[in-house]
Amino acid sequence: MISDQMQMVGRLLGNYQGHGRNRARSGATAYMGEERMPTVRTLSLERKVAIGVAALAVSSWAIGARTRFVGRRRRTAEFSTMPRVDGGVVEVDYRRSPDAEFGVIFCNGLGFPHEQWAWVREHLPESAACVGYNRPGHGLSSPLPEATLEEQFQIVDELRKYYLDGLPVVLVGHSLGGYLAAAYAESRGDAGLSHVVMIDPTVIADLQAIVGKLPHAWARQHLLLESVWAATGLNALRPIGAFHGLYPGEVSSSITEYHALPRTWITAYREYLTASTYPPVERLTVPLHVVTALKGTKAAKHRASQEQLLELSDRSWHHLYEEANHIGILAEQTHAKELAELIVPGSWI
Repeated sequence: MISDQMQMVGRLLGNYQGHGRNRARSGATAYMGEERMPTVRTLSLERKVAIGVAALAVSSWAIGARTRFVGRRRRTAEFSTMPRVDGGVVEVDYRRSPDAEFGVIFCNGLGFPHEQWAWVREHLPESAACVGYNRPGHGLSSPLPEATLEEQFQIVDELRKYYLDGLPVVLVGHSLGGYLAAAYAESRGDAGLSHVVMIDPTVIADLQAIVGKLPHAWARQHLLLESVWAATGLNALRPIGAFHGLYPGEVSSSITEYHALPRTWITAYREYLTASTYPPVERLTVPLHVVTALKGTKAAKHRASQEQLLELSDRSWHHLYEEANHIGILAEQTHAKELAELIVPGSWI
């Protein structure tokens, strides 16, 4: 009897405890279910900044890579190359009609391709056989890291023979190209040369005077930074504003693609350092035009420096452009048309 009663009590207690355990499990399940409810988490400011910077870096790199790819393909399709004896090539953009009466060789400014002459060429007559080229290491031209001044002259010799044989030649240069045009004319005398047009040229004596000083260091740093921007793709996102929108769309895009190449700026850096070792031009036996852009400069000082170049030739003229800057002098159509008139032999006499 007692054992039967004990078994009954045990069953009752077991049922009660089981019910309690079920309730406990049920409560725990409900509580745990509340813990599993989705919560909204916010990113810290540092993480947001890091994600933004990473996204910008990836996107700019991708845009830069695409810009370089498109640029190489466009340049290869649109421009030709002149083979050289050493196995290298020089990128060339030229035209010559059967009735050509004179030739023009354009020498580019530091860090710019031959497309910078687009407007000037546009306003030259059909009687002008035009040759634009990229110096070694620029565009499709083979690199020549230790190019001497005489090696630069040899390229011009080859261009004359290959494209302009038999024509009197006008040498036209901008910035560093202005110096190279005059230096070439000095080294070759007046053999087959008509005249020289220096457009806001680099004055080698002025460049040598700042070596080791802050302006020289800043110029070097600027060129190195441009190569970094090009490598990261930022040059494609931020094209040089001084010419942007002034040239036709295709020309502007081509120059932007050219500037998106890190090698453009590394080569320009080497050219800048080498230029400080060049000898100043002393004397020309052909007529000379010096064109000076005054906007954005210390006008009086810049003008005085450029005026000294008039002493290079007994027949020289100085043309001042107060509303043109160093790059805009070629990029703005109005100025380019006037420059074209200086290039045509006899039109300025």
